[in-house]
Amino acid sequence: MRKMIRNAAVALAALAPFACHAQEPIELKTAPISLHGEKWAETVLTPFDKKHAEETYKVYTHLMDFAGEKPITKGAGGKFTHHRGLFIGWKDTMVDGRDYDTWHMSNCYQQAESEETAEGVQKLAIDWNKPNGKPFIKEQRTLTLSDGPDGARIIDFASHLESLEGDIELKGDLQHAGMQVRMSNEVSEHEESTQYILPEGAEELDDDKVVGAWWACASVEVDGKRYWVMHMTPPDLLTGEPVYSIRRYARFGAFFEPLLKADTPLDLKFRVLYTEKELDPAACQALYDAYAAGVK
Repeated sequence: MRKMIRNAAVALAALAPFACHAQEPIELKTAPISLHGEKWAETVLTPFDKKHAEETYKVYTHLMDFAGEKPITKGAGGKFTHHRGLFIGWKDTMVDGRDYDTWHMSNCYQQAESEETAEGVQKLAIDWNKPNGKPFIKEQRTLTLSDGPDGARIIDFASHLESLEGDIELKGDLQHAGMQVRMSNEVSEHEESTQYILPEGAEELDDDKVVGAWWACASVEVDGKRYWVMHMTPPDLLTGEPVYSIRRYARFGAFFEPLLKADTPLDLKFRVLYTEKELDPAACQALYDAYAAGVK
């Protein structure tokens, strides 16, 4: 009983910096990304507001349906509110002996300081801030759209991280760290319909852990349509082969734990591809091989 009370107190303490509750809804600021005159993606970059912390503590990007009308990925609320679209973070971000949770955002927040969008490309300057507004990481994030085979859509996610406070350990676990994707909250209401395609030789272990994979493809139903969504990690990831997480409610992606050095920026890149046309293991592997061949 004492342990349970102590754990509850720790959790409440972590949430204390952003414990205010909103009384009125907030209008979210979004920046669409288009290609060929079609809206493919949309980044949510509302300035942080302590009274609306849950809605504004993270910068993330939605995938849009093929009509460009609404997201097929998840925003705030629902099952695990911190899971949102295309996002990146680490539960245990160790800064000068202090643990900042850049996954759940319980004691820190991300804020877009600038945004520049052109045809098929969006560039964001994002500060990762302490509760007092002081940044400890500066990020330059670039999202680049391109055509995939047979009408598939490709989003390349590049993150350039710079430390402002010495060496920073980016740590966590496979369910709470890395660069991942969360599909619409609706998927959590029919998880049995979700399927995953994995590379030949990859092994799925307990706790939805996958080893021996550089990619994973989720097949999910959103709003009556089935999508195939691939997450790809480049073969030059500085920490080596990642561990993949593949939850059935369609939060999936790569877990890895790099060190962000004081004098050496960290460059990370991933590819997300989605399509309404069925993919099989051979097609997925061919898509990954084409991606890997082009990595410089």
